[in-house]
Amino acid sequence: MNIKVEDLKYEDIEECYKMNMEIFKENRDIEEIKELYKKYSNSKEMYRFLVAKLDGKIVGYTSCIIAFNLFDANHPFMTLWYVCTHPDYRRMGVATKLFQTIETIAKENNCELIYFTSGINRKGAHAFYEKMGYSQNENKAFIKYL
Repeated sequence: MNIKVEDLKYEDIEECYKMNMEIFKENRDIEEIKELYKKYSNSKEMYRFLVAKLDGKIVGYTSCIIAFNLFDANHPFMTLWYVCTHPDYRRMGVATKLFQTIETIAKENNCELIYFTSGINRKGAHAFYEKMGYSQNENKAFIKYL
């Protein structure tokens, strides 16, 4: 299976949007998303919007954000949002390919770690993350939606 991971292109936003809204059961304004893409897609040193494609169809997506903590000197970290694989393409290597690309980008940017959260009930995803070398640590994530 030839899965290709690449930066999201403007013309792919609608296809990616449909997949994300279906998977995460959200309803966001697509025009706002397009504007945000225009604003941030050229800032690859901080923002990466990645898609996994199989035969030209988007089957996976994630947002990568590279940031610095002032007191960690020159050791940035990467955080991920919306790591997803289309339900019809799970267990086919899509997420593995996405994570391999994510880790390559993080290493190229000298990131010290990759951080993300996952829904507490997503046991299958957690098993996959552990298989990929990620571990739950003693920290607990807190979130407040505004």
